[in-house]
Amino acid sequence: MNQVRPNAGRRRLAAASLLACTSLLAALAPRAAQASDWPAKQPIRLVVPAPPGGSLDILSRPLATKLSGILGQTVIVENRGGAGGMVGADFVAKATPDGYTFLMGAVHHAIGATVNHNLVFDPAKDLVGVASIGTTPNVVIVNNALPVRTPAELVAWMKQKGDRANYATGGPGTLQHLSMEWFKSAAGVGAMAVHYRGSAPAMSDLLGGQVDLMFETMPLALAQTRANSVRAIAVTSARRTAALPDLPTLGETVAPGFAVSSWYGVMAPQGTPQPVLDRMHDAIAQALALQDMEQTWQAAGVEQQPMSRPQFQAFWLGEIQRWGKVATEHGIRIE
Repeated sequence: MNQVRPNAGRRRLAAASLLACTSLLAALAPRAAQASDWPAKQPIRLVVPAPPGGSLDILSRPLATKLSGILGQTVIVENRGGAGGMVGADFVAKATPDGYTFLMGAVHHAIGATVNHNLVFDPAKDLVGVASIGTTPNVVIVNNALPVRTPAELVAWMKQKGDRANYATGGPGTLQHLSMEWFKSAAGVGAMAVHYRGSAPAMSDLLGGQVDLMFETMPLALAQTRANSVRAIAVTSARRTAALPDLPTLGETVAPGFAVSSWYGVMAPQGTPQPVLDRMHDAIAQALALQDMEQTWQAAGVEQQPMSRPQFQAFWLGEIQRWGKVATEHGIRIE
């Protein structure tokens, strides 16, 4: 009979524990190396959850160019529109969290997280904030054929038209949708929503006269206003904007207390290594501090909104709660 030495079992247990620890370290090593070496490959994708030509696209392309130079790897813009920005957000949320896929996020995603009950992911849990980009008011714009030039004239026209008036949105559950429904309630007017797969096609139909008006974010609205393609009536923010200083706010004219602004920020899939998130945050801050980028933002009517990464994450989660209350108050729910 073989005799087992008293400490043999302990040695086997220690060997097994050492093997388990070695395996765990081996599994973690690639992620640690990835975080310290990032970015070690290209391209880095900045997913724009809207078609080309909209405000998100307008802001993302110059940012991607600057980040390419700062990070030393190519950053490409990849358009994935649909469902009010949630198609692109879903794609990023499910992407491998390796630091090579990011989302150009916006207030639409905080809204979609609360009103869209068809989502197969949880934006609050599956996306993490990386960096704040900036904030801007929406602009109330109308087709040039409409006989209105002031907020008071717009309200009078809408009351006369009732539900025969219509307005464009970038999709159900977007900021354009919720803010317009909020305005309708505040001003006592009616209008039918016409939803599109993003702001660019909505703007195209506004220019063509297929829809009457829309609440559009500043970068796209400003370009069309300056080209005299549409008529700007008011801004939706709490105070007037330097980009269009002569335009009144809705709050100071026909809807007291009404105040809505858009915001933009970069997000990543949950689980992306913290060193990668920190490096990307710092790279974005460096890009936004460049003089020509500041000028680009100012020309688009966007005011930078610097935040630390934890501050932006807290802001993002707070926006989900805030817009959830607005959606509940106005009965907006997408099934």
